[in-house]
Amino acid sequence: MVIINDILDFSKMQENKVILEDQPFDLGNCVEEALDLVASKASEKSLNLAYTIERSVPGVIIGDPNRLRQILSNLLINAVKFTERGEVKLSISAQRLDAAHEIRFAVQDTGIGISPDQMNRLFQPFSQVDSTITRNYGGVGLGLVISKRLIELMEGRIWAESELGKGSTFYFTIKAETAPGDPLENLVGDQPQLVGRNVLIVNDNRTNRRILGAYIYSWGMVPLLASASQDALDWIRRGDCFDVAILDMNMQDMDGLTLAKEIRRYNKALPLVMLASIGQHLPANHAYLTKPIKPSQLHRVLTNVISTQLGKKAERANAIDKEVQTSSLRILLAEDNVTSQKVAIQMLKRMGYKADVVANGIEALQALERQPYDLVLMDLKMPEMDGLEATLIIRQRWPDNGPKIVAVTAYALQGDREKCIEAGMDDYISKPIKVSELAEVLRKYQTTEIP
Repeated sequence: MVIINDILDFSKMQENKVILEDQPFDLGNCVEEALDLVASKASEKSLNLAYTIERSVPGVIIGDPNRLRQILSNLLINAVKFTERGEVKLSISAQRLDAAHEIRFAVQDTGIGISPDQMNRLFQPFSQVDSTITRNYGGVGLGLVISKRLIELMEGRIWAESELGKGSTFYFTIKAETAPGDPLENLVGDQPQLVGRNVLIVNDNRTNRRILGAYIYSWGMVPLLASASQDALDWIRRGDCFDVAILDMNMQDMDGLTLAKEIRRYNKALPLVMLASIGQHLPANHAYLTKPIKPSQLHRVLTNVISTQLGKKAERANAIDKEVQTSSLRILLAEDNVTSQKVAIQMLKRMGYKADVVANGIEALQALERQPYDLVLMDLKMPEMDGLEATLIIRQRWPDNGPKIVAVTAYALQGDREKCIEAGMDDYISKPIKVSELAEVLRKYQTTEIP
């Protein structure tokens, strides 16, 4: 059927009977429909399929969407057909002319390529650059000829660059007037829910990293790119803060699902978005996108994920506010870092608590001499006298009516809890302090009878 349709199209062109439609259409949708036609075949061959549209490209143009889709499909089908490994990428840019835009398309592949002496046969009817191509790949050599005629009707031109064994890039341009309305207007400008959010992108494909990073940055988010799974795990293990992570399912060093399980060992709450090929099945507990990456879908998924996270945080904050009311619990905070002091004080204040602050173990002992406290939040690493030494002295001086002491440490190593308990501490929380953990400790000792 494809061959018959090509021959019919070619016959019409020979008789100058092809008439282009003139209507407004969404260029992005047209491009994505053409990519969808080859996405399944690209996935079967494990090819990375990607596309980018520069901000200079108008969203709605006047022209013939069906014929433009036909041109793009011809070039994309050829690119996938003649590529066994690597990727196929479509790039679109534009420049403003007097009354219209010149829109430039580039279809790049990493396929078999074309030798210089065969390039002049590309756009000849019923001609292919090598007689073995028909036997190995099929076709009658009309796709490029038809595309060339259609492009010329759109006041454009087509050409190719190639290197044998390294791939090809087919370029073409069209001229088109813009139409009112921009389908991408909701993807630009102020994005209050997304602005400032940190996004971890883990992808071993350079093209995908660049595309994802560009979209994330354009929405006011902060992208951090990892080309290897281990880099991402190292960042998460050391406590780097991310609002969402985008993982590729098909990475060489570690697939996306395995990486997700490893991430959950260190961060159980980080939202994960999987980037998968068409036909891959994912567990229902993951948000996912299919390649090629479509900006509207990516934007929608990220907005939903961030909105859900904000809702959960608000619920937790309301729960804490309801459960922990203004308290008469007398608290002493022993912490030498000024920034950590301010963070802890703000957390306590929000939960209805007040605290006095000292900078080391000696000052903590002096404060306890002046007045009694119900609870001491004791940093372990402080100058002059650390938290463990101060705790030992407190238990010696006030063996019966001393305060509850909660260790606060950034060194959450195996055996730390045991050392704290042996020194006479009652509990243990790690840095950075989490509101939920601090609230749980305070609730515990608020309801406990303290002498």
